[in-house]
Amino acid sequence: MSQPTDDGTPAGSVLDSPRPADVTAPRLASPDDDGREGLMASVVDEIGSMMVEAKRTIAAAASRFDPDVPPTAFYVLRYVMKHQPCTAGDIVKAMALDKSAVSRQVALLREAGFVDVVPDAADGRVMTLGSTDRAEARMLEVRHENRAVFRSHVEGWTDDELAEFAGWLHRFNTPADPR
Repeated sequence: MSQPTDDGTPAGSVLDSPRPADVTAPRLASPDDDGREGLMASVVDEIGSMMVEAKRTIAAAASRFDPDVPPTAFYVLRYVMKHQPCTAGDIVKAMALDKSAVSRQVALLREAGFVDVVPDAADGRVMTLGSTDRAEARMLEVRHENRAVFRSHVEGWTDDELAEFAGWLHRFNTPADPR
């Protein structure tokens, strides 16, 4: 067994061996590269930017909705509003969240008066979630504010360009048929 060097790595280890001059480290394609891989790198970069902007927009919307509602609870509420009545299990599956996280967010939303929990009509053992009138009214206001934010991103676009963009986003968000 080799003895450690001053930095703690064993002498004679792979870390001591210099890289041969003719070997370059692998790298991912960049948006500046030619061809499909460069194009894919551009797409990935732009989606990353879009995700950062979306996260910032959601955080701001959650704060405008109610300063005491964190972004994760806001996401949960939006899901409930779109898919009501739904169960906490539905949210766990759809949003890839941990059961305990969903439980905490639902409890917070209940305490704030934004979500009601009622027994399922078909099976009283199952609890379903629905939004309250208070949540619906606040969300309507926030949606108007969000649309204003998004309008600033597409200022000057024609209706045809907006329709085409919406179509491309829908196509992107719909996985290809694996047949």
